[in-house]
Amino acid sequence: MRRKPARKIKASAVKNIFKFPSTKSFVEPCHRRYQMVLVESMLEKDYCFHLEANPNVVVYFPQPKTFMVNSTLLKNREYTPDFEVHFRGGRKAYVEVKKDFSSLDTVYLHKLEIAAIEMRQAGYDFLCVDEPQIRINPLLQNLRKLQRYRDRLTSNSGTLTLLQNAVPHPRTLKDLIANPLGIRLETIYKLIANGQITANLSVAKLSLDAEVRYA
Repeated sequence: MRRKPARKIKASAVKNIFKFPSTKSFVEPCHRRYQMVLVESMLEKDYCFHLEANPNVVVYFPQPKTFMVNSTLLKNREYTPDFEVHFRGGRKAYVEVKKDFSSLDTVYLHKLEIAAIEMRQAGYDFLCVDEPQIRINPLLQNLRKLQRYRDRLTSNSGTLTLLQNAVPHPRTLKDLIANPLGIRLETIYKLIANGQITANLSVAKLSLDAEVRYA
């Protein structure tokens, strides 16, 4: 079961709608591998890859809540953050994603400031995330590649144990693929995507020469 957005997400002359297969947007236990969510820009979709890969993120929801903003400059102005994110340890945050916050007009920035006060009173942080924080390559390229292998329903712990016994001290992805058990590259990608094998995804495009280790 998914949580409905606070407002209807629809395409317009200035907005394109994108679908994303989220494994962290369920409000209750579910047998499906992923929940398709809608976001309002390609940049927001790219941010979802980071949320999926971040082990500290438990759950997130696009367009979570609409705030009514009032101040000396604004009256009954609606504002809906792009995401609500829940972290391990109980921390919660609303997130605004923009290509460049410095290009926003002062009224819009003021609206964000007033909304952030209400969020903090409700126990939420307010995070502003821009394009340079999201579109970091080769990290983003690697996260896009691994997303298709992310599996919230299968632990693969048995396969991992077999691989650890067969290749106890791997240095590169090539070492893992050369395992004598016939464990395929696709399965190893699943282990990487689920955090059971770690690789430095920020250094280079994921390849057979990528350095790996067991988590």
